[in-house]
Amino acid sequence: MTRLRAAVLVTTTALLAAGCAATPAPETESKDQPPKTGGTLTFATDADPGCLDPHQSPLAASQLVTRGVVDSLTAQDPTSLEIRPWLAEKWTANPDATAFTFTLLSGVTFSDGTPLDAAAVKANFDRIVDPATKSLLAAGLLAGYAGTTVDDPRTVTVKFSAPNASFPQAASTAFLGIQSPAAFAAGPEALCRKPVGSGPFTVGERAAQQDITLTKRENYGWGPETAKNRGAAYLDQVTIKVVPENGVRTGSVRTGQVDAVANVPPKDVDALKAAGVEVAAKAQPGIAYSINLNGNRAPFTDVKVRQAIAKAVDTDQLVNALYQGKYPRAKSVLTNATPGYAEVLGTAQFDQAGANRLLDEAGWTRQADGVRAKDGNPLAVEWAYVSPAREQRDLLAQAVQQQLKAVGVDVKLTPLPAGEVVAKGARGEWQVGDISFVRADGDVLRTVLTAPRVGAPAVVAPEVPGLLSAAASTVDQGVRSTNYGKVQRSIVELATSVPVYDPTYLLGTGKAVHDLGFDPQGLPAFHQAWVSR
Repeated sequence: MTRLRAAVLVTTTALLAAGCAATPAPETESKDQPPKTGGTLTFATDADPGCLDPHQSPLAASQLVTRGVVDSLTAQDPTSLEIRPWLAEKWTANPDATAFTFTLLSGVTFSDGTPLDAAAVKANFDRIVDPATKSLLAAGLLAGYAGTTVDDPRTVTVKFSAPNASFPQAASTAFLGIQSPAAFAAGPEALCRKPVGSGPFTVGERAAQQDITLTKRENYGWGPETAKNRGAAYLDQVTIKVVPENGVRTGSVRTGQVDAVANVPPKDVDALKAAGVEVAAKAQPGIAYSINLNGNRAPFTDVKVRQAIAKAVDTDQLVNALYQGKYPRAKSVLTNATPGYAEVLGTAQFDQAGANRLLDEAGWTRQADGVRAKDGNPLAVEWAYVSPAREQRDLLAQAVQQQLKAVGVDVKLTPLPAGEVVAKGARGEWQVGDISFVRADGDVLRTVLTAPRVGAPAVVAPEVPGLLSAAASTVDQGVRSTNYGKVQRSIVELATSVPVYDPTYLLGTGKAVHDLGFDPQGLPAFHQAWVSR
C-alpha cells in the first residue's frame, strides 16, 4: 500500500508561542462518559455554504457541510497527516506515480441505496474533469487526469498523464468525495442544493442564507480507521445556522440558543471562556490568508508596483489590531501547519518609505488629490471580496485600503456574494483579490496556482511550474519541501501575493457538546460529536 507521510500538524505549544491561547478540542467532559445517541446539535456558522456540490464549489464553507455527506477513497490522520484507508481498503501506485489502483470496501452504499463500486468512482472522476461541471477546484486536484479503468466491481485504476504523487492525499479531501452517479442526471443545480453521498449524514431542509439540516443515516458503518466513531453518527441531526454577525453568533452560544459557533472573533475569546464556553483553536493547513495581485493585469504587470504594495501593507498592525495576535502573522504563502512550509518572512515586509521609492521609480507621481498617476492614468485598482465576510476580512480590506492610500494608491472595495467573486476570479477579471485555502499538503500550491480559482496569484516566474511538477513526481518529502520552499520564496519576492495571517479556526462550544473535534483541514467534524441533554 502506498501511504504518503507528511510533517506533523502544528501543536498546541506552537499555537501558544504564536500568541493564540489554544484550548484542546472540548472533550474533557466526555472522557468519563460513553457517547449519548440522539439529539440535535445546533451550529452557527458565519458564511452561507452556497453550492454544496464539492465537485463544483471551492469554498471551505461548503466543505463544512459536505464532509459529513460524502466519503472519500482515503482518509488523512488529523494528527500525523498519514494517509489511511477509507472507501478504499488498500491501494498501490506504479513507480512513476501516474497510476493508482484502489481496492474498494464491499457493501458500501449511497444514501439513495445504490452501490458505491468501481463504476461509481469512475463516473465521479470523469464528471469532475468534464468542462460542463465547471469545477473550480476539484478538477485541479485531478490535473493531468488520463482516465479511470474499472478492473472489476471492487477494483479501479486512476491514471494521469504526468506524475501525481499527492493524489492519495487529494483523494482524502471532500472535493474528490464520491457521490451517487444516479443523482448526476438531476443536473448541477440540483447537486448544488443536495449532493447524494455515502456519508453518515444526508442533506435535509435548507433555506438559503438561513440554515441547513443534516440528518443521520441509520445504516452507516464504514467510517475511516482514523475516526473515533466508525459507525452511524451519534446525533440525529445537525442544524447549521448562517449567522454572519459576530456579536449575534457569539451571543447565541453564550445564552445557549445554539450549541456551538464557528470562527469566534479573537476579541471575544476571553469573554466567552469566562462565560463557560469552551474555545478550541486549530491551526489550519494550506494557503495563508493573502492579498493577491494579478500580475497579468495593469498596473500589476510591473513588478515594482507589486513590490511597493507588499511594502505598504503593515501586516503586524493588521494582525494585532484585528486579531489580537490570536491569528499568527503569516511568514510565507503556506501556513506554518502545512507540510512543505518554508519561513520566508521572518521579519514583516512593511516599509512605507521603500514603497514610495518603488512607486517613484516606476513612474507613478503624486497628484494634488494624493493619488499617484502615470501617463494621465490614476493608480486606482479594484478589490472585489466576499460579503458577508468571515474573520473580519471586510474590516481588514478597509484597513489595507487606508494603508495603500498613504502611498498614493486608490483602492476601490467591491463587496460581492461569494459566487460572483468566484466567477469573476475564474474569468481573470480581477486586479486585487484575497484568498486562503485549506489543504494539508504542500501540493496545494500547484492546485491553487493552476486551477481557475478566485484570486489565485498569476505564475510570473517561469521556473515555478517545473518546480511544482517535480514536487508532484516524488514521495520524497525532502525533495518536495525544497521545491515548495523555492516556490514560496518566488511568490513573495515577485509580490504576486502578500501573506497576511495564518488562519486559525476558533470553535466555541457549550457545555452540552462533546467530541466536536476537527478534521485534517482544520474544520469542525460532526460525525463523532454528541450532546448530553
